[in-house]
Amino acid sequence: MIGVVLAAGKGSRLGNYTTNLPKSLLPLDDDGYTLLDYNIDILNQLHLKKIIVVTGFKSYKIENHISNYNNIELVYNPFWNHCNVLGSLYMALNKIDDDFLFLHADTLAEKSIWEKLVKSKGDMVLPFERKQCGEEEMKIKLREKKVIQITKEMKSEHADGEFLGIAKFKKSTIPFFKYTAERLFKKGDLNHYMESVISEAIKTDKYTICALDIVDSNFVEVDFEEDYIKAKSKFGRIAP
Repeated sequence: MIGVVLAAGKGSRLGNYTTNLPKSLLPLDDDGYTLLDYNIDILNQLHLKKIIVVTGFKSYKIENHISNYNNIELVYNPFWNHCNVLGSLYMALNKIDDDFLFLHADTLAEKSIWEKLVKSKGDMVLPFERKQCGEEEMKIKLREKKVIQITKEMKSEHADGEFLGIAKFKKSTIPFFKYTAERLFKKGDLNHYMESVISEAIKTDKYTICALDIVDSNFVEVDFEEDYIKAKSKFGRIAP
């Protein structure tokens, strides 16, 4: 299994915190232990074959920061400022030759979520928090534990919860990711999330797309200052 970490964005909603620093390198403590370090540590504990990190904004700073890790393959997205998440994932697809875990470097989830995700069954497995969702959250709708819709546009009252933004995908889905991403990009729109591919997969009815309820586990997606403060209070250096 492979880990694919997206760390290409600037994180402009964090203001001065990320003016000259990729969001993934925001420190969680006074020792300089970063969001990216946390996720690499978690993935290393899952004994993956390798970890791919997709960089973009201030890429050299990430390259320097992770130079001490020996199992990481870097992929640079030169178009990071002109595309959304799917564009960064697309840049890494040719490097993926196994089942893979997908995550954003700014999403921190406790180890138990990852352990359950690795053991879960399905072609695509999407952890979610059962809750009343806000307008901007990536919402999912379920039928018998299968995902039948995923979009930010869904009305909150129709959603079963919020997708965490981390996932597991079978190797067999990689050709579909490539084909679908290219088809979407050829229409002239690079502003697609990874979830656009999942939505297309739902339409085909060829894949088992399962939801994984995290059931009160800890996770934080760092988009704004209050998220960053919360992340620092909940997550620190983790023991091996």
